[in-house]
Amino acid sequence: MVTFDDIAVAIVARCVASSAFTTAVPGKAWLDRPGEVDAVPYAVFGIERDGSPDFSSDGSYTQAFTIRMVVYSDQGATDPNAAQLAMADALNKNPTTWTALRDGRVMHCLPRGYDGRFDPRLRNARDVFVSGAQWSLLIEGNLVP
Repeated sequence: MVTFDDIAVAIVARCVASSAFTTAVPGKAWLDRPGEVDAVPYAVFGIERDGSPDFSSDGSYTQAFTIRMVVYSDQGATDPNAAQLAMADALNKNPTTWTALRDGRVMHCLPRGYDGRFDPRLRNARDVFVSGAQWSLLIEGNLVP
């Protein structure tokens, strides 16, 4: 069975494997909230289950998820377009080739849009810009290992 942790590990693995992402987002990608961030910009992503799984009699199932990722950057220090292109490079390329999933595979990972806005909080007296994106993820898993 594919767990949230499996998906999170796979997302981080894809971000680390993308040179565009590691260059544009040196603070790494974090699930739900950042750890000790050494560099800015950094990314935070969330995973949400979309509905119930669709089970088959052979023990396999499909489950839809939504991935939401935002990149926090200091305004003027990072090009917001570079952050969005980095997210696209990490998750849009080869959308069905996710090697880090245990007992499952990604059937599709489709981008659902990008946006950007200023965060209402300041960091070191500077404006923070948030570049966001989301994807529809469909996973085929197996209940029997």
